[in-house]
Amino acid sequence: MIDMPDRLSDLLFRFLHQNNDTLSQRARDKEFAGLTDEKARRIESIYADAFPGE
Repeated sequence: MIDMPDRLSDLLFRFLHQNNDTLSQRARDKEFAGLTDEKARRIESIYADAFPGE
C-alpha cells in the first residue's frame, strides 16, 4: 500500500499506539504530510483491526 523507510514506519506505529489508533493532525502535517486523507484513514483502520484494544 505504501513504501516508507523502517524508521518512519516505526514512528507511524508508535504514533498510532499513543493516539488510540489515529494519527494526530500534527503528525499528519509534519512526518506524514505525503499521505492522502484516504491512505491515512486506511492505515488507521488496518492498525485498529490488527491491534484491537491497544
